[in-house]
Parts: sequence; C-alpha cells; structure tokens
Amino acid sequence: MQCFKFTPFMAAAVVAVALAGCGGYNNSSSTTTTTNTGTTSGIKKRVLVSNEQIGNVAIVDGARDLLSTFTISTSGPSQMVTSGGFTGVINSNADLFSSIDNSKELVTESAITGDRVTDIAVSKDGKTVYGAVRNVASVVLLNTSTGTASQISVPSVSRLVISPNGTKLLAFVDDPNISAGGGFFVIDTASNAVTQITGTPAQLDQPFTAVFGNSETQAFILNCGAECGGTAASVVSVDFSTATPAFGTVVPVCGATSGLLNGSNLFVAGTPPTPPLGCPAGGSLQTVNTSSLSASTPIAITNGKHLKMQTASNNRLYVAAIACTPVNDASTGLVRGCLSIVNTSTSAVVFPEFSPVRGSFDVTGIQPISNRNIVYVCEGGFLDIYDTTTDKLTPTQVDIIGLAFDVVQIDP
Repeated sequence: MQCFKFTPFMAAAVVAVALAGCGGYNNSSSTTTTTNTGTTSGIKKRVLVSNEQIGNVAIVDGARDLLSTFTISTSGPSQMVTSGGFTGVINSNADLFSSIDNSKELVTESAITGDRVTDIAVSKDGKTVYGAVRNVASVVLLNTSTGTASQISVPSVSRLVISPNGTKLLAFVDDPNISAGGGFFVIDTASNAVTQITGTPAQLDQPFTAVFGNSETQAFILNCGAECGGTAASVVSVDFSTATPAFGTVVPVCGATSGLLNGSNLFVAGTPPTPPLGCPAGGSLQTVNTSSLSASTPIAITNGKHLKMQTASNNRLYVAAIACTPVNDASTGLVRGCLSIVNTSTSAVVFPEFSPVRGSFDVTGIQPISNRNIVYVCEGGFLDIYDTTTDKLTPTQVDIIGLAFDVVQIDP
C-alpha cells in the first residue's frame, strides 16, 4: 500500500466553478429558514443537496421542505454517500474527494487523488471514505479523523460496493473481461488485502455492481452483459468466504446495472441494446426472488443507464437513469424524463413529465424522507419533491440555485 499526500479542505487551492444558471421548478415556492444563530443550522432532520455549479452543499429541513441559509462550502460537489456521522463527497471539478463532518456541517478532510474520482463509499463507522480513481488504478482511503490518505492498487476500478458491516469492499471495473479476467475484486478493509474473483463467462459476464444481503461474504452480482459489451445480463450469488468462490444459480434477466434488495425481492434494472426474447424495448425492471432464484416478468421503464434506485413509502420504487431518450408528449406539450416510479403492488409505472426548457433529464440523486410520504429527487440539475400518495410533485418545492446533483438524509 502506497501513501498519498493529503490536505485539509482545499478551498483556497481549488477554484470553484463560476456562478451561472439556476435550478428549481417553475412553480416552486422558494423558502428559507434559519433556526439557529450559532455555527450550525440547528435543523433536526437535515438533508444535504450537492450543488455542483455553485460549489456548496445545501442544507434542507427534511421535516418541512425548507432551505436553510447555512451551506457547506466545497469545490464542485457531486456524488455523496453518508454513514457513521460523516458524508463522503466527490469534488467533480478537481482530482479530489472530501469528507463532511455532519455534526460540524463542515468539510474537515480532503484527499488529492491524481485523477478524477468515479465512485465513493463510506465505512459503517464513518472513519474511512473510499474513492475509486479509475485512471490511476487505485482505491484511495481517506481517514476522516486524521486526514491521512493511502491507496490500494486495483486496475481500472470504477465502482465500489461496501458490505453491511463494512468489512469487505467490492471493486468493479469498466472492462472486467480484460482487466479482471471476467471478474471483480474483494478488498478486506481490515488488512487492505485484495482478492480477485473470477468465474466462467456465464457466471461473470461483464459484472457491473453488486447487492449485499445480510452476509459480509456473500453478494448478488449484477452482470451487465450485452449492455456493457458482453453477451447476456444476469444475476448470480457469489460466496467468497473461502479460497474457492462458490457461485449460485445464474438467473437470466433483461438488463442489470442497478439493484436493490427488499426482503427476499431483488429489484434489478437495465437497458439491453437489443432486447432478449420476452424483454421490452428500452429499459426494464425485474424482481429476482432470492429464495427460488427466479425472475419476474419484466416491466418497461425508461431507457438509459440505470445507476440508482430507492424504495419509498406506499410501495413505491424510484428507478433512476441517466442518458435516457426524452419522450415528447404531444397531448401535454411536456417531456417524459429519466425517472420511473413503480408501484410494486400493482406493477403500474408513472413517468413524470416536465417542461421542454429543461436541458437535461438525468436522474442523479434519490432520497426518500423518513417517516414521510416524500421523496427528494435530483434530476436535470433540479431538486424535485414528490408525494408518494399521488406520484406527483408537491405544491411547495425547494429552489436550488445552480445544479443539484445528489441528495442524502443525514438525520433520522
């Protein structure tokens, strides 16, 4: 393991992007609140929204959908992950990622990475933020207490998945059939030892990401298949607790780049370039029963690259895509974007529509708000607030001036 140089927050050394443009919804009621005159916002249910254009992380009162006057300064914040009282954030306009101390509402440590960070993960206790740096073939580790940073060599690492208790970190690459011999990597977070997991072409066909259950050493691998230049998308369970990995039954699916486990149901989404027999054109969502190892009839959703999904109240599943094909609705004059809202009880799907003045419809962040029928969604640089009882935008929206990229709730 090779040591990296590190610095505290590099606000003075990294130039923030220029102020330009604005986000929000054209019927929004932009409101602000200041609940504390001290050094923090004082909000009890805080939701962080990264503003990639302005160069700060906004703080929203998730109990009342109100924008605080307090913000957290950091350069070009984009993707965020939170755990253990700390939030990792990618600085998209620099070779850098940072950690936010949630209690202080400040960026306290940052790691210089040598190239742009493609993904991040945070340990369960919040002590370590992991950054995938594809072009320098490294996973960079940032200690959130001391600011020290180090690296682990992993070829072409692009995506990270951490186990429930944080003892294992899975690393996936963009070209696994070349860089990883058809496989992926397991990092033991205590020793930082790296183990390469390989299998037959049928077992690991362009493995893209994974979903852990309750085990630290068993995960469901999502094989991207044809969507990533392979042959066929599938889901396969892998137990890597022994020297020889144990593969389960390979379950064929239409596409597999995003997954979410809910009980014994593993929701899987993807967009195959040529739909296999029985699959809809464009994007598809299926449920894999992890007991019977069978896949449900696919549901048509938006196309594009599916990277995130979240369950919400009222049996709703929010499925995000980027680079989808916007669809003009001649009857309304609006445009269907990249978000699919699925009622998992009835399989009905709602595709929200927006004014064509939106330049982008990419969905980059989803956060259901605890104990409320509310979901925050970052799409096309806007923060949109949905009601799960109506599948529509709420009457009052929060206006983020800039480009809202990601959203995480940091309080219960």
